[in-house]
Amino acid sequence: MKKAFLILTSFFTISLCSQNITWQNVNLNVPFENTQAVFNLIDGFYSNIEIPEGIRISLWSIEYKGSGEKATHVLNFAGTKENLVDFESRKLTSEWDAYLTKLNSLTNRDGFSVTAGVTLVRYNIDKWQETIAQSHQWKVKNPVKFISAFANLMNVFGDSSGYVSIGQTTHGVENGETHYIYVTFPDLVSALDFGNAANQDESEAIVNWLEATKDDEYTRSITRVMLKSWE
Repeated sequence: MKKAFLILTSFFTISLCSQNITWQNVNLNVPFENTQAVFNLIDGFYSNIEIPEGIRISLWSIEYKGSGEKATHVLNFAGTKENLVDFESRKLTSEWDAYLTKLNSLTNRDGFSVTAGVTLVRYNIDKWQETIAQSHQWKVKNPVKFISAFANLMNVFGDSSGYVSIGQTTHGVENGETHYIYVTFPDLVSALDFGNAANQDESEAIVNWLEATKDDEYTRSITRVMLKSWE
């Protein structure tokens, strides 16, 4: 048992050192009549500035959400923490001020928020550009047990899934969520099929996952569609 724990610990340490990325979500509440104007504004700004190597910016439309979620769009920034800090320092310009003023005039303050976090383990990194994504939020009591249970689940589903990451939300938490699971899909059919087992092994893996995480609180999910990305 001790040997297995040491192997598991080593695996997650390697993953943290070699694969983890930091992310920031700017959640926007865009009135329907301003949707195109906001897209044009964001596209015009990020298409015409220098983006540091290793930073990816993407704009998403939220398509499925609970009634309490007021944001309609997510502007995501992802990369190493050093590059994200470098990118933030470049925003202190008159062009940035003008862009932000215009963006504020086209969006509602109610529903605006900024969250940030870090990935812990990522799977199928070659599929990260898939354009439909689900984010599942959790309040986790035992992180080691939770991540270990998820590793067992992915041992069964890994080859058939899209890009998957499990990580921590570290800034901007409103409802006490501590961890998230982020999954991508190539199309809406695949997204709507999420959670279905294709065979007995997958069915048993889901049952084991539910049993292992029964003491953790699943709070919400959001499904979003990518509109455009910039690098």
